Amino acid sequence: MLNLSRQKGVIKIEIKYLQKLLHKALIYRLMTNINVFLKNANIRHYQLSEGTRRAKNWFNDAYNNNEDIQLSSLSKIMAFINSIDKIEKYQLSDLFDEKVLLITTVMMSLGDEETNHIHTFINSERDLFEDLIGDWGTLEAKKKLTELEQKHFKIVESLVAKEENN
Repeated sequence: MLNLSRQKGVIKIEIKYLQKLLHKALIYRLMTNINVFLKNANIRHYQLSEGTRRAKNWFNDAYNNNEDIQLSSLSKIMAFINSIDKIEKYQLSDLFDEKVLLITTVMMSLGDEETNHIHTFINSERDLFEDLIGDWGTLEAKKKLTELEQKHFKIVESLVAKEENN
């Protein structure tokens, strides 16, 4: 049974679930950026997996399942890409782009927020949350959100839509 508390007719958003949603969006964006590197280097997922001495479907599974890979795995990915397509032409900002950094910044500042002010917090970062609605929608369609994460996603979605109409 879902436990979403109401206060004065407003559904309260639990910070931990908003943080989980942001974390999943962050991983989604990073994996998408890695995939762009692979496309630019004309590397298929299975080639990367084999080139990093992993199971043939390792990266494809990690990509499709929105897995938070380890830093050592990221290093292996970059080394393999470099062996085929020199990474000097890439910049750190190609991987950690403005959106990834903004999501991370919001995740860090969210820890300082009180539950009673989350609606205001979301409104103050409305452009970001509006953009993340699409990412969360994709993750939901791929069944990568838990039931509580889906509920919180829908609450954020309705808050953003409500603010658009005001």
